[in-house]
Amino acid sequence: MSESNEQWVVEETYPGFKVSHKVKRRILAKRTEWQYIELVDTMNFGKMLIIDGMIQSSEGDEHYYHEAIVHPAMVTHREPKDVLILGGGEGACLREVLKHGTVRSVIMVDIDEGMISLSKEYLASMHHDSYDDPRVLLMIEDAKEYVQRCARAGKQFDVIIQDLTDPQQDSPSRMLYTLEYFNTINDILSSDGVFVTQATLLHPSAKAYAIIYNTLRHVFPVVRGYATYISCYANLSGFILASKMYDPLLISKEEVEERLRARGIDIRSLKHYDGEAHHAYFALPKYIRDGIAMVKDTSTIDKPVVFPL
Repeated sequence: MSESNEQWVVEETYPGFKVSHKVKRRILAKRTEWQYIELVDTMNFGKMLIIDGMIQSSEGDEHYYHEAIVHPAMVTHREPKDVLILGGGEGACLREVLKHGTVRSVIMVDIDEGMISLSKEYLASMHHDSYDDPRVLLMIEDAKEYVQRCARAGKQFDVIIQDLTDPQQDSPSRMLYTLEYFNTINDILSSDGVFVTQATLLHPSAKAYAIIYNTLRHVFPVVRGYATYISCYANLSGFILASKMYDPLLISKEEVEERLRARGIDIRSLKHYDGEAHHAYFALPKYIRDGIAMVKDTSTIDKPVVFPL
């Protein structure tokens, strides 16, 4: 639920909890085939992308989110060459993936061509013209259908990054947080592949997060939850990394930074991620760890997780 007027954008993240941002200028409001998109220029965060009334990202702090969702998975894999991005219409995940010199191909799948067009025109500060990189193939397609098609064809990836909207009640994204779907993700990962997904906000309840975490534990031998604070959300954003082989907790701070340097990444150019941040991400608050330990539910096609719970 959201409300706005000439001066403010207000998002009700949870019943009884709202986040407000003062607006300097409204840039556009557009309904695409799939969603209602607003782009505003805010006083404190610059351009802000809002989809179906929910704040997605802002210029001022998007690096908190995009460096967090991309680099732990990319660094955990020893040599990521072929990468799949599901969602991520701003192009910022793509920007971060392409920083890794080991990458030879990136396929980005987004269902909404209108979102991609908007991003290319208005969000260069986020995508940095990454769509034009010759290693990139952009597919306008439903993510679930694309994943299933890859499984049938036997196509595999070293790293899969899922940057989709939350599994809300009426959202098709709900089906992309289920046991059946995660099994298909497992099928299209290489033998040492790494998967990461955004996994909802974590306050005041982390139950949806815990259900997604528990569901992934039924599929992958290594599952690690992590989080970082996103200023424009005024909340912790949750992520879950799942791997067939590699454990992100077993990589030292020094090794994280050595891998970054070996791939041509100047750590000083990153705004949020480095070896110390890598380990800090995975130090989840106790209430989240307790919630994960207590939750036994899994998300399935018959009973998919819904956010917020």
